Amino acid sequence: MSGAARIPALRARSRRRAAALGLAAWALLSAPWVRAQDDGATRALRLQFAQGLTLEGAGRWADALARFEAIARHRPTANVAFHIGLCHERLGRLRTAERTYQDARTTARAAAPAVLAEIDARLQDLEGRMPRIVLNLAGATEGVTLLLDGEAAQPSRAIRVDPGPHVAVALRHGIPVAASAFSSHERRTRFVTLTVHPVAIGAPRP
Repeated sequence: MSGAARIPALRARSRRRAAALGLAAWALLSAPWVRAQDDGATRALRLQFAQGLTLEGAGRWADALARFEAIARHRPTANVAFHIGLCHERLGRLRTAERTYQDARTTARAAAPAVLAEIDARLQDLEGRMPRIVLNLAGATEGVTLLLDGEAAQPSRAIRVDPGPHVAVALRHGIPVAASAFSSHERRTRFVTLTVHPVAIGAPRP
């Protein structure tokens, strides 16, 4: 199977696994002991979960995310957190998805091995998909610091980011002296060099 043909197959397999986990979570929310504790609240959660799964199946990831987050506020489980992570992943928020999967893993119990296995699979996939950016400085670099999307960054180090637009800024004494806007793409490392020009002789220093 070619690489191009493998991607849709992997995505279909991921959707099937997510659906299976959705059914597992549905069973959890439908358990008799849960109904005995609070039948009315549980029915409402089951309805929200069903709506979330339906929205996932339709590719309406933002709407599905809202449903699953509402459930998590009342009954946070690894299953629900998995679907929250999946929605973030499909919306291109790979770093948020990774953090959500990691949180889900820490709360998962041995009673949900299928959830743990799928979380590990999603984390492994994200590790390969996550774009990296390597920032470099050239020119008059003394006293210059870097920001990537408003956060401090170290030069010559691979920084994991979400796919999409980014802005890198070089600062000297808090004043921008160079900048670059660019985009990152999944499974790629982008190298960006900011060239800082020396302060002209006789010009006031910032």
